[in-house]
Amino acid sequence: MVEKNVGAVTSLALSFDHTYVAAGHATGYIQLYDLRSPKVPARVVAPTTLAAVASGRQEGHLSGSRIVSIGFIAGRHTALVSADDSGLAFYHSLGKVFFVDATDILRILGKYPDEEVPDVPAGLGHRFRRRKSRKPTTILSMAPLPLGTAAHPTDAYNLIALLTPIKLVIVGLKPSPKTWYRKHRESDEDVGSKSKFKGTLAWFPSVSVGTDLTSSPERDTKKTQLNGVHPASIPMLVYSWGESLHLIRVSESKIVQTVKDAKTGKLNKVEVGRIVFEEVKSWNASDDILALQWLNVNVCPFTLTDCLTSRLLT
Repeated sequence: MVEKNVGAVTSLALSFDHTYVAAGHATGYIQLYDLRSPKVPARVVAPTTLAAVASGRQEGHLSGSRIVSIGFIAGRHTALVSADDSGLAFYHSLGKVFFVDATDILRILGKYPDEEVPDVPAGLGHRFRRRKSRKPTTILSMAPLPLGTAAHPTDAYNLIALLTPIKLVIVGLKPSPKTWYRKHRESDEDVGSKSKFKGTLAWFPSVSVGTDLTSSPERDTKKTQLNGVHPASIPMLVYSWGESLHLIRVSESKIVQTVKDAKTGKLNKVEVGRIVFEEVKSWNASDDILALQWLNVNVCPFTLTDCLTSRLLT
């Protein structure tokens, strides 16, 4: 399935409907496969060079950068986010113009290196690339908010969470690209080098919940009513730095703003949505947390250095 000149696969993602697979490679290439005809990639996003970036011709992962994380945006097949081992993250919109592939690429985190480096042929970059030392800008984990079984207002914002050794950033791609949340690592979490680069995160999307939750006033604060029919859970993000585990609930609130019409000069009141982040709880594990995976709305197991532990989060 993988062409010889794009290097080893270093990250994978499955689309919401399980019909497409996105693969990130050690050389900076990204390939998109339609599982109905997987012999050749349906789309290819090639890496770029510092010269192309400096000239304004193209942004993207640099040749030889290892793609460490990749994900689909919501239910789309041709909207991807990716991160590499140099701390750069991008949004890729894979469109077509007159039946010719045309990809729009937007940088959502990170900076290009200041110094020019020799360009390496894209097909050979993985052979000559030196092992990069980890920096505070290293992206430890990245994930878009997936669609759940129940619609939620936050779905419309295309939220993406990115975790580095020093901060958590949540950006939204719609209605326009924006950083909605930023939290820096507490000073008491700046532990030794062994744990500094241990971090991960996992989303739990909005899902339909049973009617048994409606009987508890305490749990009423943890759900929302959509369309007056089915109660749904609020999206949650759990993330870790070293031994510390944190939980955030994500919701939307509406505010009324006065907007001036550019043509008529008339003032109109419009309702504008904003994302609200509620920092709920924090815990400390017995060792560095290496992986997180939700089982249901209440339970999220996490893998430590030497054991598997489950934590009741709500």
